[in-house]
Amino acid sequence: MNPRSQTETDPLDRTDLYHGLFHWHAGQDGSPRVSRRSPSPTTVPCPTTGRLLRVATLDAGAAAICPACASRGQGGFVSFEGDLRMAYACPQCRELVWMAGS
Repeated sequence: MNPRSQTETDPLDRTDLYHGLFHWHAGQDGSPRVSRRSPSPTTVPCPTTGRLLRVATLDAGAAAICPACASRGQGGFVSFEGDLRMAYACPQCRELVWMAGS
């Protein structure tokens, strides 16, 4: 057998999603979930302007319903300094879903 090359990714163990803030993987029960990456980036681009937003808090493994796909999952939340929006790292959508701030 040939060893896996480092350029190949395991579809059940992904670190390239969520701008590198979270790690996507299958849980013990086989359902997708996210966990916090350490170290993780301190900034991510705004989806509308591209301006870098400084990460304030990260919370992984949060039981929530995704605002985009309405599925229940163990996702993650990220908040930003100086920006009222939050983003949810949906394990089903495999992307950051941005939510408007108050």
